[in-house]
Amino acid sequence: MNSINVQDFQLLLNQSIAILDIRDKGAFSEGHLPNAISMPTTSLPNRLSELDKNTTYYVLSHSGRRSDIIAQFLNNHGYKALHVIGGMKALKKEAA
Repeated sequence: MNSINVQDFQLLLNQSIAILDIRDKGAFSEGHLPNAISMPTTSLPNRLSELDKNTTYYVLSHSGRRSDIIAQFLNNHGYKALHVIGGMKALKKEAA
């Protein structure tokens, strides 16, 4: 399983988890989860060395489409990654 739904993800937010926010810097600066790592999609391939292969990353995008692709990319390169289904859009909707 390479994904996690918003409800299960929210249950983990009070724990020390690694959140990889792949939205662009503008979207990240407009609002992000505490302790999220900003790593826009365009810079991610060049920044893989910053990631730890022993850490599970929860990949977050705006709507979840890009995070699915990036989570697969990371898993294919030996990292542990789950994409958050629905992304920030779903998180905001769930919080409302």
